[in-house]
Amino acid sequence: MAETFAALDEKAAKGMSTGADKTAAVEASWARIRSDRDPIDFAAFVVEGKHYVLSHEGTGIEGLLDGMSEDCVYFCGLRRGDEFYRLLYAGANVGIIKKNKAQMQKNAPFNAMPGASADIELPARDSATLLALLEGAP
Repeated sequence: MAETFAALDEKAAKGMSTGADKTAAVEASWARIRSDRDPIDFAAFVVEGKHYVLSHEGTGIEGLLDGMSEDCVYFCGLRRGDEFYRLLYAGANVGIIKKNKAQMQKNAPFNAMPGASADIELPARDSATLLALLEGAP
């Protein structure tokens, strides 16, 4: 009986991962976005399995939006001047259940991006909408 419990404990330990394991890519890119030495000013992430992985990163709002698909959910970090933002975008072709799930999933990557001025949910993938939301952000 003790051998069975020992085997179960070992399997449970292997199956566990911390939030930091899941958001390591987010933390690394957020540090680059916040750094004055690195030119990138955005990073976009998607969920693969149980981890948040980098979809694309670069400079400029157009670069951020151009890399997004209407079929995916993105968790993004963005720098605009001296302000930092966390963005959630669910593409137009994403189903309602997946959009609702994204609302819960955003906590992990957003927590891995401390010091943001605001959290923004982007309703449409166009620069005019994003700029208007950024202007109205606190």
